[in-house]
Amino acid sequence: MKKVRILMAAAAIFSLNGFLFAGEKLDIKGDFVKCRADGIPDGWVVHSKNFDEAGKVSVNTVPDTEKKAVQITSKTKAIHFYTTETWPSVKGDRCVIKAMVKGSGQGSLSVYLYPGGVMANKGFQATEEWTDVAAELITPDRPEPVEKLRVVLAVSPGASIEFMDVTAEIVKKQE
Repeated sequence: MKKVRILMAAAAIFSLNGFLFAGEKLDIKGDFVKCRADGIPDGWVVHSKNFDEAGKVSVNTVPDTEKKAVQITSKTKAIHFYTTETWPSVKGDRCVIKAMVKGSGQGSLSVYLYPGGVMANKGFQATEEWTDVAAELITPDRPEPVEKLRVVLAVSPGASIEFMDVTAEIVKKQE
C-alpha cells in the first residue's frame, strides 16, 4: 500500500510539473481554412514593404487531404507573412513554432519582437516532400524590453514554399 501511495504522489508531482511548464497555445489560425476577400487567410497579413510584383501568397488545398496550406512565392525580395495578433512576451520566454513545409528555397519560422520590430528566426531549406520544421525562439534581453511578439513565416528571394498545420505556443520563463 505504501508503494502505491508513493507512486501516486510521484505521478501527481510529475503531472503537476508538466502542467507548470506547458506552453500557452496561440490561436494563430495556422490551418488557413478561412480567407478574406483578398485571398489572404484570416489572422495573417503580408509585410507590404517586402512584397514585390513578382511575389504571391495563395491558399491551396493539399492533394489527398482536406487540409489547406499557404504558399508564399518570391522572386526578388524576402517576404514576411505574419499574424495580425500579438501576444505578451518578456525576456526569457520561449516561442515554439511548428509547421509542415514543402517547396524550394530557403524559409524561416520567426517572431517579430515589439517594441522595436526586431526579428528572431530559425531558417530551413525546403524540399519537394512535406517536412516537419520547428523553431524554439527565446525572447532576448534588450535595452528596450520586449513586451509582445507576433509569429512570422518568411521566404527568401527566389523561394516558393507551402506552409501547413502551423502552430505556436509561448512557454513562460520559469522563475
